[in-house]
Amino acid sequence: MLEAIYNFDLSVFNAVFSLHNPVLNKIMEIITTLGDEGIIWIALALVLLLFKKTRKIGASICVALVVMGLLNNEVLKPIIARARPFYAFDPSAIPLDHKYFDEVFAKATENVAKFPELAARWVSEYKFPEIVERLSSWSFPSGHTSSAFACATAVFAYNKKAGSPLMIFAAIMGFTRIYVGVHYCTDVLVGMIVGIIYGIIGYYIAAFIVKTLKKKNLKPAKLFAD
Repeated sequence: MLEAIYNFDLSVFNAVFSLHNPVLNKIMEIITTLGDEGIIWIALALVLLLFKKTRKIGASICVALVVMGLLNNEVLKPIIARARPFYAFDPSAIPLDHKYFDEVFAKATENVAKFPELAARWVSEYKFPEIVERLSSWSFPSGHTSSAFACATAVFAYNKKAGSPLMIFAAIMGFTRIYVGVHYCTDVLVGMIVGIIYGIIGYYIAAFIVKTLKKKNLKPAKLFAD
């Protein structure tokens, strides 16, 4: 099963890397960088929180990002502990100062021993494009993709017209993570699924909080439009 997943991911890398060219590389770098640390989504949430009519959406995005940060970064990534694609089958490429050197080195060594033919193909066919820096954090699921879909879903739940282009942008964001070589396709696919779940959770938690504030006639309820 694991070998089949890696073979699929390598096939996707080969297809996506064939699209590389200087102009597209720069475009993808710009788009993928927008998702660093969730800055673009935090900025969107803050803007929406400024206006009463969109404050519920802004609150939903904030909650979705918190849920994503807790579940994605503090639960899923450490538990699954999947090494980035540039280290998965090449123990010699792992720098000694890597944050998780022992774990990543052990996983890469195990992968080479278990799947020697795949390891040889991977080292031969996967070439990190050096469009962005190599990351030392765990790979699965994609945080950029998760946060993008979480926020797009939170907006879509309130306003489909505004949320639809954001969903498309979230898909593009996920694609850029494969394009720049820092995530496997399976990281991105799962990131999309869990991101949508985070967005739904954010929507319902924010709606519950606002409803509770209004029901109890508390002053903060006046901040939100009916």
